Amino acid sequence: MSKVAEIKAAIEQLPQADYRELLSWIEEHQAMVGASEALFAMYDEEESHAQGESR
Repeated sequence: MSKVAEIKAAIEQLPQADYRELLSWIEEHQAMVGASEALFAMYDEEESHAQGESR
């Protein structure tokens, strides 16, 4: 059994309160990852712009 299948099976067994807590954590985690990606993209753009000016 793969890790994903194990996780899916475990999630199906969670009580509703634990399921909601997990879902909340996943949503927060996704928001944080999205914000990090946006920030790194901004830094990459600034770095590219700065390198273009120095040439």
